[in-house]
Amino acid sequence: MNRALIVDVPEVTNFVSALFEAAGLAPDAAKRVADALIDADVSGRGSHGIQLADLYLERLVNGTMSTASKPELVSEDGGCVVLDAADMEGHLAAEEAMKIAIAKAREFGVSAVSMRRVFHCGVMGRYIRMAAEEGCAAFAMCNVKPLMAAPGGLERLVGTNPIAIGFPVENHAPVILDMATTEGAMGSIRQKLAAGEKLPVNWALDAEGNSTTDPAEALAGFLLPVGGAKGFGLSFAIDLLSGALATGGFGSTLGQLAGDKPYNASLLFIVLDINRFRALDAFLEETRAGVERVHNSKKAEGTDRLFVPGERSAETTATNEGTIPVSLTAAKTLRQRALKLGVPVPATMEV
Repeated sequence: MNRALIVDVPEVTNFVSALFEAAGLAPDAAKRVADALIDADVSGRGSHGIQLADLYLERLVNGTMSTASKPELVSEDGGCVVLDAADMEGHLAAEEAMKIAIAKAREFGVSAVSMRRVFHCGVMGRYIRMAAEEGCAAFAMCNVKPLMAAPGGLERLVGTNPIAIGFPVENHAPVILDMATTEGAMGSIRQKLAAGEKLPVNWALDAEGNSTTDPAEALAGFLLPVGGAKGFGLSFAIDLLSGALATGGFGSTLGQLAGDKPYNASLLFIVLDINRFRALDAFLEETRAGVERVHNSKKAEGTDRLFVPGERSAETTATNEGTIPVSLTAAKTLRQRALKLGVPVPATMEV
């Protein structure tokens, strides 16, 4: 098993921020990236957290990630906007895209922001939450490199292409459905590989199309779609819709997280200003009633609670005691990076 250090959130945030600043990002941008990565860890989504930091840093160091803080405007027509991230850091690009989408929804009621040449932008639900906190409902999707074959096929065609949908709820965390279109997300498979753990039996096939529980074989083979053909269809639609609207990459033109070739992903945000459809307070009351209907519905034997999408992550964040686990592998890698960049290493990150 891959043991972990337990580190203080403010301390590790400052450390990671200093690494990104030393690698070339402006201080404010470096802090925002560190916050986004550690927010994933705090919410229980460690597959999208600090374990990815060194891959991002390597991109900055080798020059395949831009140090820009804002994407470029390509076109604007009413509530429709096209942006070019030009290989800048993905969290920064996606945050700016969602800010624009929210502002356009305020102006026009509904907005759609499409963005090309996006680097990995982490947990998609993070951007849905931004909209929900502004009284909006939102949809978010993006494409990534192919890892999934068509049902019955043996050629990688589409990626884990995540989709997220969410909206605010009265006196409750927003409902946020955030899912990969494969049974297991790539980050989760990397975590299991690092920890020496097996995969569930329905997650992957090896290169010959045989079922496998070995993460290494899965990474060399194919990931299985969630819900069979339905998951493949959803991923295929996300791939083309994200890429084609942005005049960006899709399918085999997308790159991988590590390396020196462009990641080249595309994303699409759609935002609805709820007040333009009905009074926000009335909407919030109804969504609260919907949440309570789930909570109060009949439970199967042995089930203590029923949850709505996003509730577990919200509760994990709310009950966090100011620390996160950092795997020994990630801690060692970041320590080595810090030595190269001349950044002091906190005692709690020493391996």
